[in-house]
Amino acid sequence: MDSLAVRVEWMIFLGLVISSVIVVHLQKMIDGRIEESRSAQGTLYVTSGKVLKRLSLGNNGLLADIYWMRAVQYYGGQRLQGEKRFDMLEPLIKIATNLDPNLVHAYRFGAIFLSEREPIGANRPQKAIDLLKMGIDRNPQEWLLYKDLGFVYYWYLHDYTRAAAAFLEGSKKPNARPWMKTFAAELLARGGSRKAAELLWKEAYDTATISQVKENARENLLALAAQDDIDLLQDLIVKTQKKIGKPLSSIQELVQMGVISRNPMDPKGFPYRLDPSTGKVELSPTSTIRRID
Repeated sequence: MDSLAVRVEWMIFLGLVISSVIVVHLQKMIDGRIEESRSAQGTLYVTSGKVLKRLSLGNNGLLADIYWMRAVQYYGGQRLQGEKRFDMLEPLIKIATNLDPNLVHAYRFGAIFLSEREPIGANRPQKAIDLLKMGIDRNPQEWLLYKDLGFVYYWYLHDYTRAAAAFLEGSKKPNARPWMKTFAAELLARGGSRKAAELLWKEAYDTATISQVKENARENLLALAAQDDIDLLQDLIVKTQKKIGKPLSSIQELVQMGVISRNPMDPKGFPYRLDPSTGKVELSPTSTIRRID
């Protein structure tokens, strides 16, 4: 009996060693593929999830986490290097979610990486929709996936009807936030609005657990705040021009007339400017505030 126990323990130990070797090998392989994609934007190849499941010896969850982390690293690396292409992003996310269909955060944050416009992301919102729908099929009670589906429809595709339907369906799921149903009604009644966008990005910022996602939400919130400033300045300029009976050539004239105390700055400290040819207030050409449609 003791010898049998020893053999069983030895077989378990051997299995763990083999699994560890496979994991390390796969990790190196993924790194190699990522490096290849950075140096040559040619044909991309990533081993299928089905093959990896057979090789993983039951460590599907571990491999899924590795692939997801590689997807995050790949996304961050492409951005740091100023690359505009994210060819390997979708394959890496799909393999992670095929290995672990319940890896909810990979569907959620992967959708943001896929949706954001170049050079911030892959500019493939429809791919994000497909990813989230696949996640919902596999995790039908996860309300956060419905929230993100509505978000992509709302922010990236401006499809307020489908966005409202996603929020409404998600509101019926366990633990869904009460505002989901209210927001669906708001979209159906009024379509897109900046306040609604601010609400969604604030929610994304507060709940993000990945630094790139949190920073992306922050940048969009700053862009929306700048648009609020621009609207207020534009209204002030229109009223001032009516009062003085002539157009203004710069925002500095408002300061000289005592209408405002100083030249207003955007949330990153760059001055707003008035285009005298159009009469429109806009961001400074040197401002690093994100431009949004």
